[in-house]
Amino acid sequence: MTSPAPTSPAPASATAAPPPDSILIVDFGSQVTQLIARRIREAGVYCEVHPFGQAAAALAALRPKGIVLSGGPASVLDEGAPTVDPALLAANVPILGICYGQQALCAALGGKVEAGHDREFGRAEVRVEKLSPLYEGVWALGTDHQVWMSHGDRVTSLPPGFAVIGTSPGAPFAIIADEQRRIWATQFHPEVVHTPDGAKLYANFVHLICGIPATWTM
Repeated sequence: MTSPAPTSPAPASATAAPPPDSILIVDFGSQVTQLIARRIREAGVYCEVHPFGQAAAALAALRPKGIVLSGGPASVLDEGAPTVDPALLAANVPILGICYGQQALCAALGGKVEAGHDREFGRAEVRVEKLSPLYEGVWALGTDHQVWMSHGDRVTSLPPGFAVIGTSPGAPFAIIADEQRRIWATQFHPEVVHTPDGAKLYANFVHLICGIPATWTM
């Protein structure tokens, strides 16, 4: 009688649970979504990127300490445009919306987004209008900083509870926040190199706002 062949152990990726402190990145189709993941991982925090259509399932599986909503090529004004899953808003964790993510947040929460204003693609200057943990220790009140804009639509009316904390000539709602609900959003892209301090903003989001220590590495 021959002994049964030994079974091989399952790959680590199939059995390992995600770290308890993680960030969920919801991808709305931006070409630079993977750069968001890179910035967060460089800050020593585990993250996963999931398509917007699978956001609720990813939220349940990952149980993240924070959520980032990426940019995307769509317009929230189009029929069938990607939307923010209500489960994300009900998760009671900090949220950071980027470009399309900002617009989708505002549309979901009762704000207004319009097309045909000042389309921007390229470098812009953002002025810090109010202090915020998003740029604590990075940007001072009243100072101007280079960022990278890439948008056609823009927010024209904020949802209840939100305030403008940063402005630019082409985007009066360049940075907005409802800090009571722990939601922040930017019209610009912090993840690209043309926003020189962007990596520091992501580090503040994951460390100061979400409370995740820089303990994860590849």
